[in-house]
Amino acid sequence: MPNSFSSPAFLNKVLFGVARSSRCRQDASHFGPVSGKGRVNSATTILSVLHFPKDIKLLLCLSLFFLVVSMACGPKQPSLILDAEDQFALAKREFEKKHYDRAVIEFQKLVFNYPGAVVIDSAQYLLGVSYYNQKDYPLAVTEFNKLLSSFPTSLLSDDAAFMVAFCDFKMSARAELDQERTSKALEELKSFLDDYPESERTKEAQDLLTECHSKLAKKVYESGRLYFKIRQYEAALIYLKDLINEYHDTKWAAPAQFHIAEAYFKQKKFDQAKEEYQKFLENFPQDKLAGKAKGRLEKLNSENNQAKK
Repeated sequence: MPNSFSSPAFLNKVLFGVARSSRCRQDASHFGPVSGKGRVNSATTILSVLHFPKDIKLLLCLSLFFLVVSMACGPKQPSLILDAEDQFALAKREFEKKHYDRAVIEFQKLVFNYPGAVVIDSAQYLLGVSYYNQKDYPLAVTEFNKLLSSFPTSLLSDDAAFMVAFCDFKMSARAELDQERTSKALEELKSFLDDYPESERTKEAQDLLTECHSKLAKKVYESGRLYFKIRQYEAALIYLKDLINEYHDTKWAAPAQFHIAEAYFKQKKFDQAKEEYQKFLENFPQDKLAGKAKGRLEKLNSENNQAKK
């Protein structure tokens, strides 16, 4: 073996040149920089005091080098893998602390790694709720629907079905804008009430159904009122009558009924106006517009009586 392989300069080059050119540069940096005449690596310094032949020293030095590098660059020990129950407990702790971003990660680990676990439907549901609490409604809907498709007999299926409708309602636009999401939520709530009549969330679903009806009714009312204000009375009547037919149980039914009577009054169709004012007073006697409707009706009746004389 050539003597140059045992020289301090060669050993330094091996120890530090390889380390600097490999992905383990920083792990090998504890050997320290080497430059200038007479500087040697600590490993060669230690070996130099031992009375071995140069060839043996070289072998020992190289062995020491590759041992250190292999220890520094070897694969990291795998992280501890929790069982299903412990993983669920960890995710649930993050959820209860309202660390929903972390909870999402931990619930996902459970869902992906333990698809047959006893707690998997609970994890799937809480994963959806975690997204919901972050106001990420589209992803929440995706996770709730996964529970419904994968675990239809789960005790949480009714909760998931309700949350799908609730998320769609949350994504719906203001009343004056497009109400596609509200209509979708309305249909989902009707399906929920048909599929889970005994659910503990029935009252919530009914209340939300009323809100959906009210929001859709407001959209129709605003359209009808707009046409009324620009004196397009026939167009106004189409919207307002549609509201009465579809959403008579909402708070917008009373002003819609009043404006139906007003539209006929403005067109001087007084007989139809009288009939609509009378309907208003019969159906909404306590409404704030009742006084005005009564005044209109009295005026029309008075004018009608004078005409007969």
